[in-house]
Amino acid sequence: MNPVYKTLRAFAWALYFNLGASLISMTQVLSLPLAVIAPGVYHRHINRTEGHFGAFLLKMNQLFAPSDIVLTGDESIRGITVKDEETYGKEETILDMPERMIFISNHQIYSDWMYLWCFSYFAEKHRALKIILRGDLTWIPVFGWFFDFILLKRNDWAHDKRAIEENLDRVNAKDPLWLVVFPEGTVVSRGTRKRSTAFAVKAGLADHRHVLLPRTSGLFVCINKLRGSVEYLYDATVGYSGIAYGEIPQELYPLPGLYLNQAQPKDINMHLRRFAIKEIPETEPEFVEWVRQRWQEKDELMEEFYTTGRFPSQLTLEDIGGGVDGEEDGEEKKEVVKKKGGQSVRIPLKSRAVLDYLSPSALNVIALPVLAFAIRYALQQSS
Repeated sequence: MNPVYKTLRAFAWALYFNLGASLISMTQVLSLPLAVIAPGVYHRHINRTEGHFGAFLLKMNQLFAPSDIVLTGDESIRGITVKDEETYGKEETILDMPERMIFISNHQIYSDWMYLWCFSYFAEKHRALKIILRGDLTWIPVFGWFFDFILLKRNDWAHDKRAIEENLDRVNAKDPLWLVVFPEGTVVSRGTRKRSTAFAVKAGLADHRHVLLPRTSGLFVCINKLRGSVEYLYDATVGYSGIAYGEIPQELYPLPGLYLNQAQPKDINMHLRRFAIKEIPETEPEFVEWVRQRWQEKDELMEEFYTTGRFPSQLTLEDIGGGVDGEEDGEEKKEVVKKKGGQSVRIPLKSRAVLDYLSPSALNVIALPVLAFAIRYALQQSS
């Protein structure tokens, strides 16, 4: 890359990110009086800024690291896509997914969480994410200060269990919630690959080729806390294009390089499966075995991805809102669609509306403290 172009690109990205993140942080800071005098308004505003940040990340990828999500899945997610022409004035792919769910995934690169946040945008749930993250992110603006994510120490299970339970106890059972969990706990690297193998040998477990052995304790607590208010767990297996068999994804796609060096995957391949929470074991030994079985299947999916360049799919043209040109209507057409399985849904990472990523605007920065003092004045006058 031309050094001058690279420098200008780095400057443009840094300006975009810092300005956008600062605006979001500013509205969060200025809304703090609402936390005392109008907690409900405050929490709704924080949720709104979470949606703005998700749309902001999506636009950042659109401008500096354009990619497409290539969605595949088994029969459990058939009918997941809806073509919505009425709402947006043009045909848009909307994902028909629950308001509340647990979302688990393998962990390939440090940007996984960001791509999942972008994915939630297309289901219109980018305000509803709750991500389990490392505790050292507490000191990062936007992430650790205001979003009510679950931050773990990872070397103190008593603390982490309490943090998960207390955080989920604060969640209203009727509010939208996408709880994102990476059971592997960290990305695949040469070091974590060796540690995972050593643990598998010591514990007498089958090792994996492309994923790490999952940690189950945190996920077990999450599922038991949300039983009764969450119906489904969605399991994503993610693979990135441009990676040869045996290569380490994080080495090819480090986080700064996505935006500074244009070293981003062109396709984010995502294979989805859905499991009913009521069918997931409630006792911990059985649950551990259930998760390990899912990860064995996930490793086999990754093996097929690296061998063939794509995940298997049981989606049909009918599932993704398509049709079969030149075929007659009726049962004959349905049979043709049924035979033409293995379809995927390509979703470019592009925002639908300008205001999605321009908000919160300068108007919000001015309006929030004014609103806070107006509410306080009204309360004083009524007392």
